[in-house]
Amino acid sequence: MTASLSEPTALRYEPLRGLALWGEEEKAAALDVLESRSLFRYYGPALQRRVERFEERFAALHQAPHAVGVSSGTAALTCALIGLGIPEGAEVIVPSATFIGCVNAVVAARGIPVFAEIDESLTLDPTAWEQLVTERTFAVMPVHLNNAAADMDPILAVARKHGIRVLEDAAQACGVSYRGRPVGSIGDAGAFSFQAEKNITAGEGGAVVTTDPDVHDRVVRYQDQGGQFTTSRSGERGTAGEAFLGTNLRMTEISGALLSVQLERLTPMLRRLRDIARTVREDLADLELQWRRLPDEEGSGGDLTVLLDNRMAARRFVTALTAAGIPAATLYSGRLVQQNPAVRAGRTPWGIAWDATARLRASEAVLGRSVTVGLGATMTDDDVAHLVASLRTAADAARKGANGE
Repeated sequence: MTASLSEPTALRYEPLRGLALWGEEEKAAALDVLESRSLFRYYGPALQRRVERFEERFAALHQAPHAVGVSSGTAALTCALIGLGIPEGAEVIVPSATFIGCVNAVVAARGIPVFAEIDESLTLDPTAWEQLVTERTFAVMPVHLNNAAADMDPILAVARKHGIRVLEDAAQACGVSYRGRPVGSIGDAGAFSFQAEKNITAGEGGAVVTTDPDVHDRVVRYQDQGGQFTTSRSGERGTAGEAFLGTNLRMTEISGALLSVQLERLTPMLRRLRDIARTVREDLADLELQWRRLPDEEGSGGDLTVLLDNRMAARRFVTALTAAGIPAATLYSGRLVQQNPAVRAGRTPWGIAWDATARLRASEAVLGRSVTVGLGATMTDDDVAHLVASLRTAADAARKGANGE
């Protein structure tokens, strides 16, 4: 029986990473916390300190002395900006191809986002953002996109030249490295997400990593109501240091327990996905495919992104792959973050904070002609072979379309 055109094509494999590997260990870890009746990270009848233990292991993984678990990746970015000491109204340079959470975090920290060009790595163009630096620039936020690092060394060189803080958004790249250094620990602070699609996940969650004890102290305070207060039962928390007001962005003990289990699987999972990506590219070496530039392929977490000639070719490529059950799409549907209506207008909860943003046509062009193939943690060798064959078919469809066949 032939499927109707309205029926979606069944996926050949799940384009999931950490979530695809969930099993009995996660269930047991969550049940332990539930049975302890101690779901709050700071106290309970039988507190297990799951968040604290996760923070210690996460910091060690990133070769950093400090990590703070928080409620989401956006919360991590916000806390990191506060930890770095962003003044109200200061500018933060953000790459144009990113999730809106980056902009929301800057706004939540009462900063102003400034949008920079990307290059064929789909990350911040190291040669283009220096021209955006003004006396109001406080930080730059390179985004490690889709399990591949931004080109950090030249970005750091420009930042140090101007005395600008560097906040790495590693939400999509937990476990990835750049020239032997874990992303998120290269700049002044790094922010991570543990949302459902990420390399390790508790459904939601985030973390801030830093080597700076003062940044760490401010992050800890900010995510816990400012860190110095009297509780309803007359207890006190955080009595040392200078007080300031904060908010509640704390991680729960269940999240800490789940993430501790997931953390054990991270390195071998990324190694497998990196090997899959390398195998696919090698098997298709005879085709004239332009792959996304990776500043450090060896440290990536497995990326398969093709750059086609134009947007129409990219659409044909996606159509051919999805027809074969391969998860594929143009990142963010080819829309830069500043093309979001609220971002473009500078419309924040407290009013218009910046003028309408200018178009970045070079970034629009490179993002719009990109196609990313989703890789999954449970892919088999048969799935990889099917992926290679499907990419050949998609490349042929794109070629014929370009030739008007």
